Formats: sequence, structure tokens, C-alpha cells
Amino acid sequence: MGNNENYIKNLKTLKASFPDIWQKVKTTEATLDKSLVQAVVSKSGLANLLINDEYLYNQENPLDEAFAFIDQFKNIDSHSDILFYGCGLGYQIKAFRERYPDKPFNIYEPVPEIFYQFLHHADLGQYPPDSLKSIYIESHPDDPDMFCFSLVKKIRSSILIIDHPFYKKAFPDKHQAFFSHFEKHLRERRMSLATCSTFQKRWTINSMKNLAEVLSSPNILLEKKGFFKNKPALLVASGPSLEEEIENVRKIRTNGSAYIFAVGTAVNALVKRGIYPHAACTYDPSEENRIVCKEVLARDIQSIPLIFGSTVGYETLETYPGSKMHMLINQDTPASYFLKPLKGRELEYVNDAASIAVIALQLLFKLGFNPIILVGQNLAYLHGKNYTAGCTYPSYETVLADSNDAIPVKGVDGKEVLSNSSFISMRLQLENYLSSSQEIKVINTTKGGAEIKGTKFQPLAKVMKEYLRKPVVEEDWAKMNKHCYDPEHLLAQNLNMENAKEKISALLDRCMHDLTKIGEVATSDDLISIERSYEQFNLSMENLRSNLFFSIFVTPMSRVELEFLLLSIPEISGERDPAKKAQMMEKEFRPYLKTCEQDINTILPLFQELNNSIRQYYQNYQLQKKAASIKLLLLDADGILTDGSVYYSASGEELKRFNVKDRVGILRLQELGIKTVLIIPEGEEVLKNAAKKLGVNDTVCGNRNIERIISDIKKNFLLDDTAIACLFNDLCHPELFRTTGLSIAMKNASEGFRQDVDYILTTCCGEGVILEIAEIIAKSKSQY
Repeated sequence: MGNNENYIKNLKTLKASFPDIWQKVKTTEATLDKSLVQAVVSKSGLANLLINDEYLYNQENPLDEAFAFIDQFKNIDSHSDILFYGCGLGYQIKAFRERYPDKPFNIYEPVPEIFYQFLHHADLGQYPPDSLKSIYIESHPDDPDMFCFSLVKKIRSSILIIDHPFYKKAFPDKHQAFFSHFEKHLRERRMSLATCSTFQKRWTINSMKNLAEVLSSPNILLEKKGFFKNKPALLVASGPSLEEEIENVRKIRTNGSAYIFAVGTAVNALVKRGIYPHAACTYDPSEENRIVCKEVLARDIQSIPLIFGSTVGYETLETYPGSKMHMLINQDTPASYFLKPLKGRELEYVNDAASIAVIALQLLFKLGFNPIILVGQNLAYLHGKNYTAGCTYPSYETVLADSNDAIPVKGVDGKEVLSNSSFISMRLQLENYLSSSQEIKVINTTKGGAEIKGTKFQPLAKVMKEYLRKPVVEEDWAKMNKHCYDPEHLLAQNLNMENAKEKISALLDRCMHDLTKIGEVATSDDLISIERSYEQFNLSMENLRSNLFFSIFVTPMSRVELEFLLLSIPEISGERDPAKKAQMMEKEFRPYLKTCEQDINTILPLFQELNNSIRQYYQNYQLQKKAASIKLLLLDADGILTDGSVYYSASGEELKRFNVKDRVGILRLQELGIKTVLIIPEGEEVLKNAAKKLGVNDTVCGNRNIERIISDIKKNFLLDDTAIACLFNDLCHPELFRTTGLSIAMKNASEGFRQDVDYILTTCCGEGVILEIAEIIAKSKSQY
């Protein structure tokens, strides 16, 4: 039984509308078990299928049964997406189409032999292209996983799966596998959307506000690449098992037998017990992340470096007392635009994750640590607790509040332990990264914790005897170059961004205007104007989305809204009624554009902060570049080394006060190979004697023309402009600064004088200005 003509007709329809499925049908046709499915005639004369002695439909009247089956679903209109699991011979789809003619749907057929019969008996041509959105045939064990992964990403608001009951009964394994994969991907999708909805704006805001910290701190992945290769590291989390290992961790820290990285609030638990890890790691974008460093802040501990993700809550960084170093997080869109590493290196990112432990594990992998030893990584409850004492989480979060939420999982000892959905998500992410880095040994020492695939469980005391027998820690490991990024590239990118920012409001207004125009012409009979209104709106939207300011800052802040907007476009494009189409566009696009408008207003002042940070970074770079070339410091003695006051002794002798810091500064300059030359007014014997005692290299008479003095110094010392730094008092003409490489003014110089120099000191005359200059030049020469 079957209709070959119908089969050929349906194949043509498949080839035209679903070429991938057509190819799959042609490929699998020869391998079908055609004895599995037998086509028979029902009592009503309609075709039915007999599979393993069971009828797919009721033998009395398959179509009546199909209508009754569809009618039991009372909320079909409330769902944005419909999927038929099992097409059978299409009767339930026919009933659905009659009841809901305008509702699009998808088909997933788990049994190719049934789909083969469907093509012989149904008519694909009765389903308009805007009605049947997709067809999928399962022919490989991996198909359900791949299909469900793709499906859940396309769900606009909710999905109804019309699951024909025959399939669960006849093919239980296939049915169970499909819905298991569907539930898994749907759960992950919900978590992803929830995370994005919660943090999409904070990611961008934090990235912008944190840029100053990123520019002024070392990138650990750039500066320490290869430094830790094959060194052991402890990744210490705040699970309840940490309490049992405190003394072991203390011994490891004392002996320096492994680097200790505390993740999340574990740093608080360690600090309370007098253990200072080699670094603390943090990444959470929320404002509440400040709790992570509560004990460090309370005790003003400055000796624990903080490794922060670039999208971390900016509040965390504002008050942290210790040194900082950063890692770039892949959610940091501005970083990829603004930052270009020096020395031809490439940016490396750490992927955002559900847990700081997953972030830190990626970091330790990239840094080359081996082995990596997990401590306190329970990912389960222990004696009803899920956090160790002293980690500063609120008490209501540290106990198992509702046993109904607990999920039994396999523990490190093979027995069941109670976990929850959040812990399971973290564990799965850990296992995913572990599976891709099998060459690194990861040891889980967490007693009473959940089993983590890809790790080996071993008590910490045994690990210490086997792997941590000698000191490996270099105590100055955290000393590294803070200037990682190309200032010229940064400034150029910022100038482009400023230009884009100036256009953003006009581009957005144009989109709003063009959307309104669509609604105005939609009810007219002028088809040319209607079509032009669509074209103009599309062009305006493209101009907006391609704007740098919009794509780097605004788009990531409303990524969830954009995702759902894009899912609505096929339906809008398929609408032929201009009035309905205009309504659909207004409903979908206007809220998105309004959201973008709000986001722009939020970040405009943040962009000004970012702009200032970039300009300050560039100015510091220019200063240090100039300072690194200095070989001679030329300065006025009077009003620079002295405070400008004149003192008299009891005998009437004129006295002047000098600062011993200047002598220290001159000696420091000499160590750097830099000469110091003082300009001393003629007859100032006090200044001449002071110059000798301070150890200056040379003095010149200040009654001569300053311009001539500078010219003679260049000639006598064989120097060009860039090799001379100058510090003059307010009597000097500012034009002279342009004839030297680095011009400096004191803190208390006149306002007009200060505007013409490269750098303004933090010290005033007579307070040891040469020492401050020496420190600036020394720092610059070490970096350039």
C-alpha cells in the first residue's frame, strides 16, 4: 500500500523547501527497515500504520481521533512555538491546521521508517512555507542532542510539544533520550537567559568603569605566561570541607610548596585563620561581590594580590587595599576593541562561567600550573552546610534550607551526596573544561564532595607527601610590568569611538522616525511608498547597528532583547498585510529602540569617564617615554631647591633652607647615569656651597640668557633636546620648555606656568623635588 506518485511529489517539495532533509531522505532510504512499519487500511478507509502489532491510530477513525487529540490542548494560542514529536501519517497535523490555520509549527520524526510512510500518504504541499517552519528526521544517536540544542535557541517565549502517545509506548528509548536532551538544553537556555538578563548591563558598565584599573594593572595572562609551568597550585574554594583542611593549607603556605589561589569568599575564611593566600580571585559582576573581600578590607591587608575579571563589579575594586592584576573576561566587549598588547602579543580571554572556581580553573590551566589541587570544592552539602564557616556568606545561605531542593549525586567516595541545581551546573562546567585539558593533572581533595569527572580524588595529606615535598614559590612572583597595552592604538581607537558617539543620537532618532513612518503609510494604497518605508527603516537600522558606539557598548547591554527581536523577524517578513506588518514591527522594534535609548543615556557619562582614563593613560605613557630618554636634569637652584624664603642669623648673615631629599635624589640620578646641572644667580655663594654639598655635577651662572644656557649644555654634553629635563622657577619664559625633552613644574607653580609643562610634581619648592623627579625617571627607564 502506498502512493509512489505522492512520494515523488513530496520529495520535490522537500528538495525545494528543506533541501537538507531531502538529502537525508535520499541517503537513508536504502538503509530503512521497511518491515518495521506496515501501512494498513482502517475501518473508515483511511490509511493507518501497524508497528510491532500495534496501530499508530485508532482503527475506527484515525482522523476523528486526531481531532480529539488536538482538542485536548486548550492553550495552543498562548505558545510562540509548536513542535510535533512524531508526524505519523499527519492526521494530528491536519487537525491542528484546521483548528489553528495561522499557527506555524515544526516536525520532529524520530523514526525514519514512519517518515517514509508519511511521504507516501500525506501532502506536504498543503503546508504553506510560512506555516511549516522546519522538519527534522532522527537517523543518528546524536541527532536528538543537536536538534534540541538548536530548537531551544529559537524559542521566542514558550513552546508546546505535541507528543503523540504512540511513540512513547512503541519507542521508549528514543522518546526518553529526546526529552532528556530537551529538558537539559531548555534548563541551560533558561539559566543562560537569566544570567544575561541579570548581568547584560552590568557587564558593559563594569567594563567601562574598570578600564582605568585594567590599564593600571598587569594582565597576568600576558605577563606570567610560562612562569608557572608545571608548578603545583591549590585552588581553594569555600565549601564546608575546607574547615578540615585548614592546617594542611597553613603548612603548604608556610613551606611554599604550592601556590595558593583563594576563589570567592574562601579568602575570608583563610584570613580569619591567619592564612594569607598568594592571591584572591574574583569575577562576579554584581555590586554584592564586595562581600568577597570583606575580611581583607576590614583588616586593611595589602599583601594579598587580587586577580580580578575585567567585568567584575566595579565596587569591588574601588576599595581593595592590596595590589591588583587582571584577566580579561569574554563578556568584556570594549576590551577587544580598545586593547592591543605590546610586543606583538595576542589577547587571551577567560570564558564567563557559573562559578569563580570555573573561572580560576581556566586561569590556572592557561598559566601552566600542574598539578592543580582542588580544596573545599564540595559542590554538595556536608552535614547540611554548603559553605565553610567564616567565609562571610549570610547564615541563611550556608545551610540546606529545603531538602526538597536537594538532588542526590555521586560523591567522591562513590556514595550519594546531596547537591542542588546550581552546584550541578557548576560541576558540569568544571567537567567540560577538564575534558579539554586532560594533559593537566587535577586532584580533588574535597572530602564529602561531589565526584568531579576528570579529577582524581585523593586526601590532601597524601597529596602533600606525594606532590608537595619541596618549596616552589617565588615570593616576588607578583612583581610584573603594569603597562601591557599599546597607548597609540588605545588613543586612535578612542578617537574613532568619540566620532561614533557624536552620531549615535541622530541615528537612533532616525530609526524611531522611520518606524513611525511605516505605520503612517501602512493603511494607504500606495504600495511603492509602503515598500520604500520598509527599505528606509532597514537602512537606518543597519546604520545604527554598524555604528561603533552602538555595537561595542549598546548592543551587548540589550543582547537578550535583540535575540528575541531577531527571532521575530521571519514572522514579520512573512506577513503580507501592510497594516498588520506595521503593527508587528511597532510591537517588536519600538520597545527595543526605547531600551537602547535608555542604555545610551546610562553610558554617556560613563564614556566620559572612560575617555578621561584613556587620555590620562596616554599622557602617562608620553611622560614616561620622555623621561626614559633623559640624560641630564637642568634646574634653577633658587626657588626650586629652596622654599623661596630668606632667613637671617643673629649676626645678620643671610641663610637659605635646603632639603636632604634633594641630595638623595641627585645620588639616585647619578646611579642612573643622569647628570644634574644647577642654574645659580651670580654672587649667590650660599647656593654655590649648597650645590657642592648636594653633589651636583655642574653649575652655570643664572645671569646669562636661559636659552643660551640650554644651547651651551647641549653642545658641551653632546646631547639633543630629548635628553634634557628642565625645572625652572616662575621667572622663566614657558616658551623655553619646548627646547627640552621633558618640562616639569612644581606643585605650587603659577597656574599659567603649570599649563605649559609635561608634568606637575606633587611636591613644592624646598620639599625634595629632585627625589620625586629621580623616582619618575627611574620608573620610566625600567619600563621603556
